[in-house]
This record gives sequence, C-alpha cells and structure tokens, in this order.
Amino acid sequence: MQAAVPVTMGSPRFRTMETHTFSLTEAWFPAGAVLEPHTHDGSILAYMLHGGFRTRISGRVLPCDEGTAWTEPLGEQHANCVSEHGAQCLVIQTHGQPANLDVFESFFDQVRLLRDPALGGEILGILKEFGERDAFSSISLEARVMVLLGGAARIEARERARERPRWLCQARDFLHEEWRTIDGLSEVAHVVDVHPSSLAHEFSRYFGQSLGAYLRRLRLNWALTRLMETDDPITQIALEAGFSDQSHFTRQCKRMTGLTPAVHRRRACAGREHSPETLHVGRPG
Repeated sequence: MQAAVPVTMGSPRFRTMETHTFSLTEAWFPAGAVLEPHTHDGSILAYMLHGGFRTRISGRVLPCDEGTAWTEPLGEQHANCVSEHGAQCLVIQTHGQPANLDVFESFFDQVRLLRDPALGGEILGILKEFGERDAFSSISLEARVMVLLGGAARIEARERARERPRWLCQARDFLHEEWRTIDGLSEVAHVVDVHPSSLAHEFSRYFGQSLGAYLRRLRLNWALTRLMETDDPITQIALEAGFSDQSHFTRQCKRMTGLTPAVHRRRACAGREHSPETLHVGRPG
C-alpha cells in the first residue's frame, strides 16, 4: 500500500487552515512540474484558481483548468502534470472519513470534474476566511465548505439527471477557455455549429442560467480572485477581465456581490497583512 503524501507535495509556497473536519490548502505549483503517482489520506475536492493540471486518475486524464473543480476519492492513486503557466489551486481535504460527511459519501466516492461559475463564488468566500483569525474562524470556514460541497453535489446530480448534447458541453468548455475574447452568442454558436437561438435555449435549460449570465460570472470570479491575490491596479484588472472601464467593473461587482472592488481589495490586503504562510485554526487536539 503506497504511503499517503501531503497535498503540498511539490509546492514551494502554500498556506493552510485546519478545522475539525477539513484541511484547506491554497498552494502554488511551478510551471512544468510533474508530481509522480501518489495518494492522500483524505477525500479531496479541489478548485483551480489559475493555471492548470493534467491529472491522471482512475484511468482518466482530467483537464483541471482554471475555474474547474474535481474530486479525488480517498486513497485513489493519481499523478499531476502542471501546465506551462504553473498552477494555483485550493485543495479541501477531509480528515479521514468523518461521520458528519456521510451525506456526501456518494459524491466523494468517484472521480468527478465540475465546471460551473457558481462554485467560484463559494471559493472566493472560503479564500476570504484565510485572512480571518478570530473565535468564529473555524465554524465560519466549516459552514462555507459545507455550502460549497452542497452546491457541488447538486451540480453533479443535475448533470447526471440530464444527458447534455455533446455540442453543449463543448460550448461551455469554450466559454471557460476563451471568455476574455468572446464577442457574443453568435461566435460561440459558430464554434459548435448550431443556431444561436438553439444554443441560447439549450444552455439555459441545462445550466439553469443564460449564457450571458454564465459568462459574466466567469469574468467577475476571475477579477475578484485577481483583486484578492495580487496588487495589480483595479483599473488594470477591470480591463484585463473585459469590463469597459473601472466604473463598469464596480457596478457589476456591487450588483452581484454587494461590495465594490475597492472594498474587496481592502479586505484582502488586511487579510494578507495578518496571515502567515501556514495557519492552523480551530481544530481540536
């Protein structure tokens, strides 16, 4: 039986938070790195913030690209090849097989790959907790992770219940890969060779939101992550994300999150000032 290794294997920089049920790690991996076959001693739900992996697991190769979430069952052997852009991901690992996660047993027992911008919103909330160090940090973090797991399990169940047309999955993947440069519905429809009206109708039917709303969430998630993880000027982030200007970014951010980009930035900066590389919060001895 292969010995389990920590999720930080191969990562020169990372930060962690511990709770009663989970270990959460935000880790950075260098471009081109190869992580040889290994296992972990807990079930894993991971989310790629930037860059990507190609993960070989359970006879499959998962394209763990930016904005993608995936699961690794307890003890499942896998290997990772980091992209030429490196990788930055959030890894949520259970402490063994805790009883309070029995409801998610069927979710964690298989390898799953999920792409939905709603998950990105929950991930941003979890990342914010890395900057909090008070009496409520542990319970708040546990609650956020439970909400994320519930959302991910629902998305997976919905996908199983509806057998999507292959071209629709290709359209969604195209949004994730090219969202910065997409001109509109017609461009996406042309790529998958369907009529724009069919694309619009089927996308809303299967994904529960319009293609435009899905694209706006992808763009906002990327911009908010950049606000939290870098010191790049807000105007620069807005333009790189595809907003017409900073005012446009501010309006959309306030409408969708209730806060302005400047407030998100201030909170992120305050958290970085008080957060060492490794944090251990609230897990009982």
